[in-house]
Amino acid sequence: MKYKPYIIFTGLITVALLIIFIISAGYYPILSVNGQLVSAKTFWKNYQAGAAYYQSVKRAFSEDFSEEEITASDLKRSILTQLIENKLIEGKVREEVGTEMSSLVQEKITKLTSDPKIKQAAQAIYNLNLKDFEKEILLPMANQEILVGRLFLKGEKIDSWLEETKKSSQIRVFSSQFYWDGKEIKVKGK
Repeated sequence: MKYKPYIIFTGLITVALLIIFIISAGYYPILSVNGQLVSAKTFWKNYQAGAAYYQSVKRAFSEDFSEEEITASDLKRSILTQLIENKLIEGKVREEVGTEMSSLVQEKITKLTSDPKIKQAAQAIYNLNLKDFEKEILLPMANQEILVGRLFLKGEKIDSWLEETKKSSQIRVFSSQFYWDGKEIKVKGK
């Protein structure tokens, strides 16, 4: 087999290129919430939307804006915590609703996106196109709304449910900057 070294070399190059593509496209996991992975790509979309939203609010209320500046680290921490909560809520909605989940969620999203100005608002406030706005902002809102209703019927509140669920969930953070303390994401060294 005189071509064996060439085949091995080609295989190694292919694997290296695949790894580079996965990393550059953000398809590697940044969080694990009860075994469900959250990609870096999802995190960065939410981070950019959060930063755009913060800047929009700051511009709109510049005279009344007495809040402290939010650091990039604080925003990242907040976004990671929100992504964890979104995954927990999504899992509970799936458990509660079952096969009806897709249609219930889509109905709520359709109702929210029926306004023709929503596309411009999503772009202006969050710097997201309509598809990403639906996926990153409206979908978690719809899931939360469904869960709030289900919990209300049981005499529970989402805040207490979320607090208890966070304690019993398996959450892993694949970052050297942050860690999970059982309630929220914290910055290492602070």
